[in-house]
Amino acid sequence: MLKYITEEEYKELLGAESIPNDFDNLNIKASNYINYKTFGRIDENNIPEQVKYVTCLIIDLINEENTKLNEIGNLKSQNIEGWSESYSTPEEIKMDYEDKKQKAINQYLWNVIGADGNPLLYSGVC
Repeated sequence: MLKYITEEEYKELLGAESIPNDFDNLNIKASNYINYKTFGRIDENNIPEQVKYVTCLIIDLINEENTKLNEIGNLKSQNIEGWSESYSTPEEIKMDYEDKKQKAINQYLWNVIGADGNPLLYSGVC
């Protein structure tokens, strides 16, 4: 299975003392997500540091998204005076985290060149 980072790299890049539960599964999901968004241009034998870092960020975002989806009652807003509350739907949470993951990819991988000589995010005709 595709994994762009190891447990040690995750800890080193984020300065974390521990890894998330189910790290291997999260790593596979994050790596495949990045591979999909970069059109398979990442050289698996020479993974750029930017790809490793964004993999860490996406692992955390997927883990956070899963936690929110599993919580009952995701409070979105609250009005104390009139006492009203609104909650996020699973679809809203998924859309929010899809946006966060795409922003992380755009921010860190916009200028990284892939194995084919094109930028990782280039989606035009080769």
